[in-house]
Amino acid sequence: MDGDRPVWGPPAVRGRGRLPERTSIVVIGGGITGVALLRELPDAVLIEATHLAAGASGRNAGFLLAGVASNYAEAGDRYGRSLAAEIWAFTTENRERFLELLGGAAEARRRGTWTVAADAAEADQLQLAAAMLGEDGFACEWLEHPAGLEPFHGALLNPRDAELNPAEAVAALAEPVLDRVVEGVRVVGLELGAGRVRVALDDGASVVAEAVVLATNGYTAALSSQLPIEPVRAQMCATVPTSVPLVYRPAYADRGYQYWRQRADGRVLVGGYRNRFVAAEQTDAATPTAEVQAELDRHLDLIGARGLTITHRWAGTMGFSPDGLPLVGAVPGQAGVYVCGGYSGHGFGFALESARRLADHLRGGSPPPAWLNPARFAAEAAEVPD
Repeated sequence: MDGDRPVWGPPAVRGRGRLPERTSIVVIGGGITGVALLRELPDAVLIEATHLAAGASGRNAGFLLAGVASNYAEAGDRYGRSLAAEIWAFTTENRERFLELLGGAAEARRRGTWTVAADAAEADQLQLAAAMLGEDGFACEWLEHPAGLEPFHGALLNPRDAELNPAEAVAALAEPVLDRVVEGVRVVGLELGAGRVRVALDDGASVVAEAVVLATNGYTAALSSQLPIEPVRAQMCATVPTSVPLVYRPAYADRGYQYWRQRADGRVLVGGYRNRFVAAEQTDAATPTAEVQAELDRHLDLIGARGLTITHRWAGTMGFSPDGLPLVGAVPGQAGVYVCGGYSGHGFGFALESARRLADHLRGGSPPPAWLNPARFAAEAAEVPD
């Protein structure tokens, strides 16, 4: 078994850029967000500590979904119906643009996804979500007994969702900008000055930029401790290929705490169960644990994959925000520093559109929507009485 190595493997492409002494914009982090920003900002340079897609972008399940972790009914309660619809439209636009850019590369295929009810209460909520989604113009269908999901309590079909190879997706989008990607250099600090930011590197060198974007998601605290993006570990495993079709489309159950799919090559992938070990999984340690992996083994049995040899077990570090929505915009109190992250487990669902909105702002356009503004948390903290 290939322990602690994702089934995807690292991208086949490598950055070939060189560090300048001065530049307009430095993007820190070589995941899907950093690459998306680089495509939008022709005067930017990207710095990555190891290699492209080394973090959560190359260690996830490869789901390309609309929406947030909460189902649509929960999102309506949490954010308000109008904002929930705006967020869903935002992620729908992100998904469609992603698929258009890939053009069939990175194993991308649209088969839809299941949002699966793990219990009767979740089934009731998903039926309500289906009705609300239909009223607001989003394609969906509730099914009581979909084939292949007999152990569960029904599922909501999201017919426009897709799946892909996440590491290859990052590589495909990075291909046109590799001459501005610098790998193997770690950023250790930011020094703010009048109209510039000095980016300090682990080898003692530095780069002076007019603006810096933190595309560091679960590792953001190392460079900006005031941003409320908390690291959370996600764990997965993968089996040998099988010719038996066990999972027709990607499935996402128990309010997002269980997820599984079967690749075109027949491998079955399972992830999740961090809700059963909450304290232990609030970490940036990207190493699998015996406790969570045992739950994933049991889930393989549940979906009919009993007896398939597991070839890979791995983990990745996600970045979670307090309200489950990304932080995209200027970092409060750090002039010249911006952030694009905190996707709360849905980075591929938000990253491209978030990067596009932030890049437009950096080019002189309007800021991203207020619900993405990092200052929303600073405002909340100011309202708390002593």
